[in-house]
Amino acid sequence: MKLLILFLVCFTLIAGAFSQSERPSSKVSIRPSLHQRKSSFLQRTKLRQTSAASYGKRVEYVYCDSRAPPSCVKNVNETFCSKDNDYPEKDVKYYIEYDPLVVKKYADIAFQSADNLIDGVTSLEEKHFDYSLYNGNAFSKGNWVGGEGYICPSEVLYVKPKRALNADGEWRVIIQDIAYYTQTHRIETCLYPGASCRTIAPCHRTKCVQKYVYHRMLSYDPCDIPKGIFIDIFKLPSACSCHIPARFY
Repeated sequence: MKLLILFLVCFTLIAGAFSQSERPSSKVSIRPSLHQRKSSFLQRTKLRQTSAASYGKRVEYVYCDSRAPPSCVKNVNETFCSKDNDYPEKDVKYYIEYDPLVVKKYADIAFQSADNLIDGVTSLEEKHFDYSLYNGNAFSKGNWVGGEGYICPSEVLYVKPKRALNADGEWRVIIQDIAYYTQTHRIETCLYPGASCRTIAPCHRTKCVQKYVYHRMLSYDPCDIPKGIFIDIFKLPSACSCHIPARFY
């Protein structure tokens, strides 16, 4: 009898120890793989099929058009947005966290001005250029009078775009103001594109033309989420120059 009781006690202890070893510890957290998190993230971006589908109602799906202007665009001629109320900050943070190459892809000079971008002109001088009398008309008084400045007046901005139109005509989200990541660019746009150049006689038939340059920026495509963060190419206005055409006699 004693042997039977001893055998039952030993069996109970062994069975308890075995079940305890198979039970997952509450202190151990298994971090999902990048593939698992991408799959979960992709599912969250699709329109959810609500319980209404089970009642026979039609389920609609969202079509993402990368060529359609985002809500931040107010003018059809705009190619970038500096402010974006729909900026996907959480999504961008996620891909920055799980992309070990972001640091190697990233580069920026956040503090830019005429002091380090224009020879012979200081940022203070450029700030005080006054074109209030100029209206683009070669025969008006404002074409001949006025203070220091460029012969083709322009608006100069130092922007940190949050969305931009790439060289292929597709809109991208720009990695901007996330953690310490910024991407700064000097934008110079003609005040009167196609107008006569300031202080030059009308007989020369001059005109102010807009110039552009291609910039490389870290981007994110909300229409191709698994692609993550990548470098894309964008055309931004860089200068307003005076063009003198060939003369005809």
